[in-house]
Amino acid sequence: MKVWITICLSLAWVSCLANAASRVSSEDRRPMIMVLGTHHFSGGGFDYVNPAVDDYLTPRRQREILEVVEHLARFKPSKIALEVHPDNEAAFNDAYRSYLNGSHELKVSERQQIGMRLAAQLGHSRIYAVDFRNGGMDIGGLFELGEKTGQTEILEYLNNLRAQMSEQDATLNAETVSVRERLLHENSEDVRNAHNVYLTLAQIGDESNLLGAQEMGNWWSRNLHIFANISHIAEPGDRILVIFGSGHKFLLDQFIDDSHEFILANPLDLLNGDD
Repeated sequence: MKVWITICLSLAWVSCLANAASRVSSEDRRPMIMVLGTHHFSGGGFDYVNPAVDDYLTPRRQREILEVVEHLARFKPSKIALEVHPDNEAAFNDAYRSYLNGSHELKVSERQQIGMRLAAQLGHSRIYAVDFRNGGMDIGGLFELGEKTGQTEILEYLNNLRAQMSEQDATLNAETVSVRERLLHENSEDVRNAHNVYLTLAQIGDESNLLGAQEMGNWWSRNLHIFANISHIAEPGDRILVIFGSGHKFLLDQFIDDSHEFILANPLDLLNGDD
């Protein structure tokens, strides 16, 4: 009899929890945040690997970018946040308003080609700058230190990895690969998993010089500041699309997903969708 009562109470408790979860889900007003990882449309940059890119102003590439914008529009973001420093937000929005009135031609950057274009399509009055800078990553200095400390295995691994990544980027830059297909790769699990290279870089140095750990600490700190900047623009019920270099996606996704205040959305659900 006691066992039966215990089972009944347990079932009632599970049912109560399920109903409560259902109520929380339907009433959840936490901001939903989607991070679109991307390569830099203008090429170059200051990343561990700086991929080459095609001319994104050609008619074919412009059609492909429009296709990407149409897919992202299905997220119905209420705000769009970009890899722009807050100090430059006013100037960027001046250019955006000029684009809205037809006096600005979009430049070759993902911030304008996707960010401005999508914001205009959705009728947004402004765009948000959420980047943070704390000094560039001294890759050259890390390799020099690795040679001094005799960490030849680590340096060999990093050089081989950089060669592999450069080769892969060249393949992704082929004319047969569309912008959407490249972005599918940039947001794939393989690219997310490649973030472990920063933990390899963190090991460069010795007891007297922890430059690797210090540089990677700056990288984690930069992304934590970016996350904080995103949190400062978030309001209940928001749907925020964050467009950032794909190297940032692992940490930004982690911070958003681990936080109590936000819901993480996956851009692959949109990019994989039918036309």
